[in-house]
Amino acid sequence: MRASTRQDSNPGSEGVYESFSDMVLCTLIVLITLVVVLALNIVEQLNVYIEPNHFSGGATRPWIYLQAQAVDYSQTTSARLAVDRELFGDESSVLVNLFSPSSALSTTAVEDGQTVSAKEGETFCGQSDLSAYSFLQLAVGIEPGSFAVDGKPTALMLPKFVHKSIEVEPGTARGYVAVPDNQLALDTMALAWPVYANAIYPRRAQGEYRDARTKIYVEALESDDGVHRIMIGHSVFTLPQDIQNGRLSWLAGFSSGLTEVVYLGTAWNDPAKQTNKRIAFFEQNGFPEAAADYRAYSYPGKLSATEQVELRNALAIRPDVPKARMERYIRDASAQKMVSAAIMQEQDATEFLPPLLAHRDAWNAYIAQCVKDEQHTNPPKWLITDLLEPLGFDQAVIRGLTDNES
Repeated sequence: MRASTRQDSNPGSEGVYESFSDMVLCTLIVLITLVVVLALNIVEQLNVYIEPNHFSGGATRPWIYLQAQAVDYSQTTSARLAVDRELFGDESSVLVNLFSPSSALSTTAVEDGQTVSAKEGETFCGQSDLSAYSFLQLAVGIEPGSFAVDGKPTALMLPKFVHKSIEVEPGTARGYVAVPDNQLALDTMALAWPVYANAIYPRRAQGEYRDARTKIYVEALESDDGVHRIMIGHSVFTLPQDIQNGRLSWLAGFSSGLTEVVYLGTAWNDPAKQTNKRIAFFEQNGFPEAAADYRAYSYPGKLSATEQVELRNALAIRPDVPKARMERYIRDASAQKMVSAAIMQEQDATEFLPPLLAHRDAWNAYIAQCVKDEQHTNPPKWLITDLLEPLGFDQAVIRGLTDNES
């Protein structure tokens, strides 16, 4: 027996009502089907699996584990550093070490020229040892992010200074050891990222910085030899080798819900015409000085008279090293000497910086264009399997649309 009856003043309206109800129901079913299909497509494309009963969060800030020290090569004696003694003399050279979190927190020792754990059963990933100039070449590909404190920007990415004495010439009985200097590390960071010249506040309410982001900009390189290479800033890495050997292990410290790896597409290079993707962009978008400096950096001319003398002396010490390779080393050493002096003497180093740091406005415009060009494309699979997954950055970033977005 029906619990209730419905009476209509208009005979025959029951059939009309049911037809309309059926139509609404069918429309609803179609819409639900479309939504499900769309959702499945999105999930498949972004490689995101949603667990309705599993929750995560975290606005923990990313960390960079590093240290810096001044090295006086005139204090060394090993044959391996003979070229450095010739090039640097008694001028101090600033070196930067980037550590994986496990390496930074492990007690280590040097045995037979190799860094090993000083505690049984302890394991760690590797570290990357860079000249200050090489660090600046790499750092341009990283935006540390910032948020405001009392109206001034402070860095989102926190530095974690490591205190490991560095054996510059391991394997010798009394090898030269360099001692880390926190202020030197901070000054070097500020040269790459000016926000570190301001006060750093490690402990703040997470609501203050939850919308800030640390970004790592990655470009794939065109390859005719089948080798997978990427660029971060000016620095080139080979995959998966540089994951396996620990050269990129320091990126593990960036693991945070506030870090994004941003794919900028594939970079091309045309040595015959002395141009590449970056130079072409700068020339076509009103950055002629950036284009000229980047061309001189990418396709350098002859060595200076002083560098020619240094080249002859260096080749006399190491005749086994190909001339072209030694020329690159001489150029980098010249830049390293000028940058080191500027850091240690707190001088303006703008004219000695790698071109993308010297022309930040051009570089930022290039990034914005690449992000726009690549927003509807997927990165190559090898970038995900050889770089992002091993470092734990393989989860896609999902943003909700705001009222100002479409």
